[in-house]
Formats: sequence, structure tokens, C-alpha cells
Amino acid sequence: MDGLRLPVVKALQFHRITPEFQFCGTWNTPAQFDAFLRFLQEKDIRVVLPGDSDDGIVITFDDGERNVYEYAFPILKKYGYKAIVFLVVNYVGKENRWDVTVGRHVQHVSWDEIMEMKQWGIEFGSHTLTHRNMMTLTKEEVAHELSESKSILEKKLGACTSISYPFNRASPSIIRKVQDTGYVYGFGGNGSDRFTIKKEAIYITDTVRTFATKVTGHPRLFYRYERTKQRIINYFTIATMLKKQGK
Repeated sequence: MDGLRLPVVKALQFHRITPEFQFCGTWNTPAQFDAFLRFLQEKDIRVVLPGDSDDGIVITFDDGERNVYEYAFPILKKYGYKAIVFLVVNYVGKENRWDVTVGRHVQHVSWDEIMEMKQWGIEFGSHTLTHRNMMTLTKEEVAHELSESKSILEKKLGACTSISYPFNRASPSIIRKVQDTGYVYGFGGNGSDRFTIKKEAIYITDTVRTFATKVTGHPRLFYRYERTKQRIINYFTIATMLKKQGK
């Protein structure tokens, strides 16, 4: 398993950073995000990108919404931290019509904004073309989601080595296809190798204390409780999954 040696301890998974109240759990306020990064700095916890180091924390954002550029990017620059943003490639610069949401849809980051972030050191990866649950797709559809999103990102940005699995769901056969397509890192899974890098989901309900537990894994009892909460919250993504299946 040396060829699949885990390159990082774990990844922190953020989605939406906004000061406006959201009717979902997968968001954080800018003040929260700032406090979390301040904790990492004060505790001297290394923040890395995939492949940088054998240990550390990777800051990730799934979906690539414009609020990441507007609110998270300035805070990342404030602390000097890099991150990786996983883009739903067919929705770059468009509204997140793939999602089931209460209220108005939000805009995805544009290619110009992506290039500005890239020039500062932010990395970008694939969150597939359309954010469908790959576990429900045919082999041909999976291959298209993986290869076409990677191809577009490589043409636009020059490289695409990482993918974040939509809904954190990927079977062994999907992971083999990810490898065959040329990805080097896969985010989502049990952390057993570099194609199943464990993600700790960070929510609006998190405090600095629970954030610290997710980062360090201690106290163990509290950490197991937090992992259970993550699984429960992730379960409620089924509405979006069903919408995508119905298309």
C-alpha cells in the first residue's frame, strides 16, 4: 500500500461561507471561519495542499460557490493559508440549479475569479460535471463525469489532480475509475489511502471546541459523537440526490 500512502492527516470540508442565514447545515459565517483559522494558527497546526507533506490539514470547499471567493478567500489570505476548491464544472459562473434549496439559488464562482484565486495559490479540483451521485450512474456516465470535468479544468487551469466525491459516495469500482482517469487524490471515505482521504465536515453548528475535536480527534468520545452527527447531517442530502436521479 506504499503507493497509496495517505498524504495528509485529514481534510476539513467547508461548503458555503456567508453572513446571511441559510436553511441548511452546510454553511458557516465569515466570523466562524476566521475563528477556526485562528485556532489552527494559534495551535501551530500545519495547513497544506495535497502532496505538500506527509502530515497536516487540507482546507477544502465543495461546490465552488461564489461566496467562497467573496468571504472565505480574504480570510485565507489574512492567515496565509492555501486551500483547494472542488468545482461542479458545468456550473462555473452559473446558479446552483443542481441543488435542492430553500430560498434563492446561489451563484458559483466564475472563471475570472477562479484565475485570481489560483494566482494567489488556491488549488482547484473536480466535484464532477453535474454533482450527481455517481453510485447511481452507469459506467459510461461515471467515466464522462470524471474525464470531462478533469479535461475542462486542465484546459482552463493547467492541472487537475484531485476530486471530491459528490455526497462523499464512491464505490471501489468508481475509485478504480478515478485512478484510471489520472486523478492522484480522492477526497471522501475512511482515510485508508490517498483515494479515500477522510473529510471532516464543518457546519454552522460547530464551535471552536467542536472544530478542535474534529481537527485533533480528541477527546475520542466527543470525536465519535461528532462523526455520528456528520453522518446524520449528510443523510439529509438525499433530497438533492433524488432530484439528480429524477433528471
